[in-house]
Order: sequence, then structure tokens, then C-alpha cells
Amino acid sequence: MARSHHRRKHKHFQPPPHSGPHKVKKNATTIFAFGGGIVALIISYSATDGNPIWVLASTIIGSLVGFFIGRNIDKEKVEK
Repeated sequence: MARSHHRRKHKHFQPPPHSGPHKVKKNATTIFAFGGGIVALIISYSATDGNPIWVLASTIIGSLVGFFIGRNIDKEKVEK
């Protein structure tokens, strides 16, 4: 009959001491910045009848807003 108390114990996984938390790729930042710029471009082009100054300005502002939204989403990924 098998004697279970003579068997080896299971080894529990322990990560090596030099490995820290893994870096998370910043996918949301890039996607939201690009998407925000495209949405702002479309809206400003139709609202200003293609005035290049307003189209450029709103595209830059839309990209910045999208960047900050994406950055907040990436921060939430890291914290969890």
C-alpha cells in the first residue's frame, strides 16, 4: 500500500527576487490619441467648412484630450 507521508511535497512557485512588476504596454494612450484626433478632425472640418487653421487646432486639441484619457486608462490597468 502507498505511504503518502513519504512522498515529496509539492514545490510552490516563487518568482525570482530580481523580477519586478511587468511593464504594461501603453496601447490605450496611442489608440485614444489617434481616435480623438480623427474625431476632432471630422467634426471641425464639417463645422468650419474646411478652414485649415481651425481644423488643425481642433485636431491637436482632440489628440491631447484623447491622450490624457488613454493615459488614465493605462494607469488604471497598472494599479489593478
